[in-house]
Amino acid sequence: MLLQRESDESRKRPNRLGAKLRNLFRRRRPKGEANGELAEGAGVAPAKKNELLLKASQMWGKTVDNLCFSMAFGTAAVGSILLFRMLNKTKVYGLKNVPIEHENVLYCINHNSLLDNFIFEAAAYVPKIFFQRQYLPINLADRRNFFGDPSSRKLRDRVMRFLGRHFFRHLKAYPVDRRTGDMGQVEEWRKLLKDNIVIVYPEGTRSRTGQVGHGKPGVGKLIHEARPIVMPVYMDGTAKVLGVGMKFPTIFKTIKVYIGQPMDLSAILQDDPPSDRRGQMLYYMRISEAVMDEIRHLNPNYRPPTNEEEGRDVPVASPSQPGDPS
Repeated sequence: MLLQRESDESRKRPNRLGAKLRNLFRRRRPKGEANGELAEGAGVAPAKKNELLLKASQMWGKTVDNLCFSMAFGTAAVGSILLFRMLNKTKVYGLKNVPIEHENVLYCINHNSLLDNFIFEAAAYVPKIFFQRQYLPINLADRRNFFGDPSSRKLRDRVMRFLGRHFFRHLKAYPVDRRTGDMGQVEEWRKLLKDNIVIVYPEGTRSRTGQVGHGKPGVGKLIHEARPIVMPVYMDGTAKVLGVGMKFPTIFKTIKVYIGQPMDLSAILQDDPPSDRRGQMLYYMRISEAVMDEIRHLNPNYRPPTNEEEGRDVPVASPSQPGDPS
């Protein structure tokens, strides 16, 4: 009887060792969970982890982008200095006219060579671009010449697509489908121009004669809608370095870059464009031609045409082929 009573009492006594072990391995409940409330910070760990991963991914992407830009820009800068300042001579006039703004600035340049944008950037913004990346202009470039034909399987187009994606894109070249004649592209250019410096070639293509051609209505529409700081630029000698039909650049040539003062187009821009499409094209051509005329007058050897010569070559805007910058 005595043994049985001790056994019953031992069962009723709490097992202190077992209780300690259970408390040791028991999951600690967050404060406030016992009252049915979610503790502050409970369940947030996964969200914070995702946020950290997102930030790390963004930082990595920015690092890679900066590295690619440094490599592309470094290559272009070294090549430009070598080709345009050492193997050839570049003279710049009107450098004081370059605006300090880097937003809504439109450079309108006559077009003779695929190297025109590199020559101008090296003349106007090097070495500033090394320290202030926002001064690197966006170049509205023909897709086929700088990014390759997206529908072609030729080796040349494959190489250009690779260069466009990994080289020209980091130099802020923006592909333009020049051959489509789509005026809808102007809205894209206007958005680019709002926060950037943009280089455009109002002629729409490279000159085959060396003469400054007529402007296209696409540039006139861009100026009318964006109201940018319009900077006329005349470049001479670029066709001798790498003109139309030339596969390799030549050396020991002289390139001249004339940078004009900001244009005042208020007399034209104060007028509203006509409601009919043909009238609109003629109005935009009027703006573009005013820019081209200013570019021509930057050439110190320019001779204004006589009345007879003016009547021979009058540009006519076709609504089906409005033309775009390249």
